[in-house]
Amino acid sequence: MDIPPTETTGRSIIVKLFRRHSVETEPAGSIGDAIATVKAAGDLDEAKILQDDEVVYHSERNGDIEEWERAWEREQRRLSAEASAWDCPHDVEHCFVDDRCIDCQIDRAAGRTEE
Repeated sequence: MDIPPTETTGRSIIVKLFRRHSVETEPAGSIGDAIATVKAAGDLDEAKILQDDEVVYHSERNGDIEEWERAWEREQRRLSAEASAWDCPHDVEHCFVDDRCIDCQIDRAAGRTEE
């Protein structure tokens, strides 16, 4: 059974793993896959994740991969929340499709909205 990827970027993502006497280059299907590759690599001198030849993670600059992963996940959630904002009829700025303001919740419970 072939499962399609959950994240597609249309960009090339490459992981570079630097060891004392070698550099390994591995392609990754997503940033999540790249993070998993760095975590699984074990004893490294340095690691980089490149997206379209631009460094998005560098172990010397960004520190531990687990800490960077948490920051990356927070940013993904923030971007997702911004993208899921909908036009609140009560003009509440932080009203989202999946997390509505109290007025929109009341409207939905009373059957005054279509969604």
